[in-house]
Amino acid sequence: MKSIGIITIHKINNYGSVLQAYALQNVCEEIGYYVEIIDYDFPNVHHQNNPYSSVSDSQPNEPKWIKVFFAKALIRQHRGITSFVQNHQNLSSMVFSSPESLKQNSPLYDTYITGSDQLWSPRHCNGDPAFMLHFASDNSLKISYAASIGSNEIPSELQSLYKELLNRYKHISVRENSGAALINRLTGKDVTVVLDPTLLLNNKEWNQIAAPERQFKKKYILCYFLNYTFNAFPYVDKLAAYMQKQTGYEIVRVARPPHHMFMPHTHYRVGASPEEFLALVRDAEMVLTTSFHGTAFAVNYGKPVFTVVKDRNASDSRQISLMQNLGLEDQVLSIVDEFPDKSRFTYNVNDEQKRLETLRQNSKQYLINALKDE
Repeated sequence: MKSIGIITIHKINNYGSVLQAYALQNVCEEIGYYVEIIDYDFPNVHHQNNPYSSVSDSQPNEPKWIKVFFAKALIRQHRGITSFVQNHQNLSSMVFSSPESLKQNSPLYDTYITGSDQLWSPRHCNGDPAFMLHFASDNSLKISYAASIGSNEIPSELQSLYKELLNRYKHISVRENSGAALINRLTGKDVTVVLDPTLLLNNKEWNQIAAPERQFKKKYILCYFLNYTFNAFPYVDKLAAYMQKQTGYEIVRVARPPHHMFMPHTHYRVGASPEEFLALVRDAEMVLTTSFHGTAFAVNYGKPVFTVVKDRNASDSRQISLMQNLGLEDQVLSIVDEFPDKSRFTYNVNDEQKRLETLRQNSKQYLINALKDE
């Protein structure tokens, strides 16, 4: 059995990161390979003092007492994520703490895959060469699956590094349209746009690891708001209250503590494990999110969704690319948009699921073909 080593962001305290790593591992195993996720620490020293990071407008003011109030819930969440990584990810025996440690003790596999997430984003990863397989031997097969740049450009001082390392890949795929065009201009290589790994598994497959029991008895709108890319507040809070009033559903908030408490009809599941997070999406009536993976799991479970972005006209948004490819552009909102009419709270989920299944099969076939091309 031939081996695959996947490098990705696989063990941070983020549902999307740990679930996408599991999904790619799972699909590669189904194709017939022995798969390990290279246990590469992120963040590490390479990611400190990142000059390309821009978080100045992304952090809403959260009173300290709210953070203290949710401290136990966050500890429970983080323990749940750690447990998920231990139980569901097949990690390499060696842990690597820097790009240099990977170069010095390169793990050996027949094929290396740069996995999904924003691994090629200077803003998130500071041009980390490890995520561009700088440690893999020249004669090994190198593939990227649904990597993300998350930007319309690569800083000029990083372009030579990107060009050199990405030209060593036999097959390159990304998860947003703008990233494909950018890499094509830089390297001249054909670049394929594929689905995020989480969408390679259908909802029945996700239900095999999701918590079987319902997490909240009443009908609810699931709100999954992350704040490390941009500050969507107070827009999303007001939008959630508007949607609650229009539908009569309760609000359930997951993942992050709120920056305001005592909002009516609002309940908190900050301590949810990845398995419980999947169940919360599965059993929701609707999903409201600022997260790419929140969007991905909502459409995978066929839940009406509004995905909120900083700029609806931006071409570098992973959410926008996904929703365009599914014919759901009307479900994308920016933080300056008027609230949607109630008629947009539902849409033809069957059509969306058909488009998703076509994209899923195409993406799986890309991966099968790339792995066979030695």
